Amino acid sequence: MQNIVVDKKGSQLSTQRNILIIHYQSFAKPLSIPLSQIQSLTITSQVDLSSTLLTRLSENAISVCILPSGRSGEACFLLGSWHAGRERRTQQYAVIDNDEARSYWASVVVRLKLHQQATTLSKIQNCILSADSTGNTHASQITLIEIESSVQKIKSLRDKFRKRYTNTSTKPDQPSSIYDGYTPQYQISSLLGTEGVGSAVYFKCYQQFFADEWRFYSRNRRPPKDPVNVVLSLSYTLLQHLCQNATYSVGFDPYHGLLHSPNYGRQSLACDFAELQRSTIDFWVWQLFDQNILDSADFSMANDSSYPCELLKSGRSKFYKAFAAIRPILSKTALSHAWLWQNRLQRYHCHQDATSVQSPLSFVSHHPEAPTPLL
Repeated sequence: MQNIVVDKKGSQLSTQRNILIIHYQSFAKPLSIPLSQIQSLTITSQVDLSSTLLTRLSENAISVCILPSGRSGEACFLLGSWHAGRERRTQQYAVIDNDEARSYWASVVVRLKLHQQATTLSKIQNCILSADSTGNTHASQITLIEIESSVQKIKSLRDKFRKRYTNTSTKPDQPSSIYDGYTPQYQISSLLGTEGVGSAVYFKCYQQFFADEWRFYSRNRRPPKDPVNVVLSLSYTLLQHLCQNATYSVGFDPYHGLLHSPNYGRQSLACDFAELQRSTIDFWVWQLFDQNILDSADFSMANDSSYPCELLKSGRSKFYKAFAAIRPILSKTALSHAWLWQNRLQRYHCHQDATSVQSPLSFVSHHPEAPTPLL
């Protein structure tokens, strides 16, 4: 299956007999790709396409990501038909409407994110320590004490959310009572505050892994002010698309989340699942700069502009080529997260046997880049 990226302004996209046709003025002949061989379509510039093509893409379950071609606008995602499993959305709504259940699962999201942030910092540190003496890795200004201090701070925040039950000897008679003995129960605002503190500690340490020439002094967006933030924002957007596609595929309502409350136009549940892979993106972005896959010639910098930094076409070509290599892992993991949570909801809200042995409550089995956390 192919993931198609259209980055040429003025391209014309159409379909004939379930075949994607791409016309461009410099092509000797149009490109022809069977829709059955396409998994996703990403459009990054102004193109012409037909309504018939959009229908065919939906019929073939091909997701479409349309990124803003100018300096303003929001990304648009077209994800095809919704899964017919209405009962899965009913289970999802039941969890979100139950304060104890939502608090439980939202705390799991925060705990896993904090765990992965700590793991990512340690992983980058190990890469730096194992680098050769030629100095290819920006490590001279980073002290091991600072890294370890940041890791321990994040771990201490993570450990606040370890599961504890007031009465572990009694098994719940009803599926919903699995949450009744769970302590402590956090307000969503408190969880978001803890997540924010952890992210502040994380990025303060993470930014030190980049050379000074990249001007990466803090996490910022809309617009991003330096090359690292430009690449992070673009990567997070593409990750969001994969997570939205996963939630649709399983049958969840992506607009009703656990940690992220419903907001106009925001697919909150997809945001929750995206949080679980942001650290994977962060490590990959660090590799792009550390291995000189992207260099200063791939960005435009303007100190006095409302858009101080942009990724040029040469950089976009390198970026999408590199992203194509990790996209299958991100997509597979996003779908795995959605299916695992669906299985947990079905087990504990529909078909739980009171006499059965309780298995650990988690909708994530492991992180692809990290050891299995104790859930």
